[in-house]
Amino acid sequence: MVRFDDHALRRLRTLFAKRPAIEIEAPSLRRAAVLIPLIATPEGWSLLFTRRAENLAAHSGQIAFPGGAVEAGESFEEAARREAKEEVGIPEQHVEIFGRHDDVVTNSGYLVAPFAGIVHERIDYVMQESEVVETFEVPIDVLLAEHNPEVRYVTFRNRKYPAYFYHHGPYEIWGLTGRMLKAFLDLVWQTI
Repeated sequence: MVRFDDHALRRLRTLFAKRPAIEIEAPSLRRAAVLIPLIATPEGWSLLFTRRAENLAAHSGQIAFPGGAVEAGESFEEAARREAKEEVGIPEQHVEIFGRHDDVVTNSGYLVAPFAGIVHERIDYVMQESEVVETFEVPIDVLLAEHNPEVRYVTFRNRKYPAYFYHHGPYEIWGLTGRMLKAFLDLVWQTI
């Protein structure tokens, strides 16, 4: 049974339109943006994830949404589009951004702006292998399953923090991506 369908997507767009994102002013933090890419499949809507390269200094090997640092003179939205193109080859004109989610501050000193967007044309993903080693899609309905998310406490700099863990096959989505995914899915729940 498909719960998140085209009708739910229309309601999600309305929710984002009525709900201004919480935008944090923190000039001392490094700025980054991510795209939460929604992909239409014959079975319903999915989200696109990447697995980061093992040789990266930060978050190596972890599951992430396409995204990265904001360049000088670039808006958060422009950075999200550019990074999706650079990391996985999604042409900017194929992405329809329909909502900005609340900014997120990371333990590693980043201010991240997440954007939800529909990828209107199916493509063969072309990965920037220095940053991304794998792409995969997860049906939104799977992410809404009863076993998701699992909450665990993780230790970072001698402090314990609650973290959301989403499971799909061999993949474990957690950390910053888990936090942003949880916030996104909280809105999705309001549409089904």
